[in-house]
Amino acid sequence: MDDVVSKRILLAKEFYLHGVELARKSDPLSKMLAIHNFHIAIEITVKSILLKYEIRNDRTLNIDFESMLSEVDRHQDFKERGLKLPYRQEIRNLNQMRNLVQHHAIEPDQSSMDDWRLFSKQFLEKTFKSYFDIDFDEVNRIYFVADDGLKKYLNLALLHITNRDFSSASCCAAAAFEYASLSISNFIPDSSASFLVSSSLFHSGMDFKGLQDAFRQTHKRIDESVHFAALLASGLSLADYKKFKEATPFVTIMLAGNPHYETVGNKEFGEETTKWLVQFVISTLIK
Repeated sequence: MDDVVSKRILLAKEFYLHGVELARKSDPLSKMLAIHNFHIAIEITVKSILLKYEIRNDRTLNIDFESMLSEVDRHQDFKERGLKLPYRQEIRNLNQMRNLVQHHAIEPDQSSMDDWRLFSKQFLEKTFKSYFDIDFDEVNRIYFVADDGLKKYLNLALLHITNRDFSSASCCAAAAFEYASLSISNFIPDSSASFLVSSSLFHSGMDFKGLQDAFRQTHKRIDESVHFAALLASGLSLADYKKFKEATPFVTIMLAGNPHYETVGNKEFGEETTKWLVQFVISTLIK
């Protein structure tokens, strides 16, 4: 699939998922934004169909919503295959609702939010499969992770979630985060302070082993603090990082490059926490 179309499809799903989160809230602004997100997700998907099948190019996509739907359904290839966009009436209703929100600040009914959410997802699921031959659930932000090794860990984590092996999924996500976290250290200037202090004590001719160990531990803590500061500077949320540390096993990257996992006590990895963990790692790597 063309790279531009792939990114648009991913963006459509991201808008939909954001709309789902907003729709769960009951305040007027969240509901209004949710309607916008559902509508944008559908609009991006329809435009992606126009692009993929060269019905229109990127510079001629600025047309009204109803015209876009009609152009897709009038496409000769689709007519020959008996393929039509699903839920046309529901899409029109959503478009009208979006116009009321945008131009008149009309608050959607709370009772209708589940309907908008459900039919929007059904539309996306059907169009993704019919026009792009891809499952809606398989579209994810791992596409934007550049490193192949990290992609493998993240895809394996999703596979483990599918198989309900949440412990293994958490390990894979934690390993991906640790590898990426270590790579940030490559941008931090090396410090030789610990070596210089130990060397000075050694050459003094006196036995300062205990003091040397104290300096080593102190500088180790300083290095850890510098690394943590670098993580925060990358855009990492302190609250999310704390939640991440509580939700994962402890990971050590061995000299050969393989991850080693340890857990404290009888730590359990549940479905909800593991799914959050994987999405957190994906989002953080993209940042």
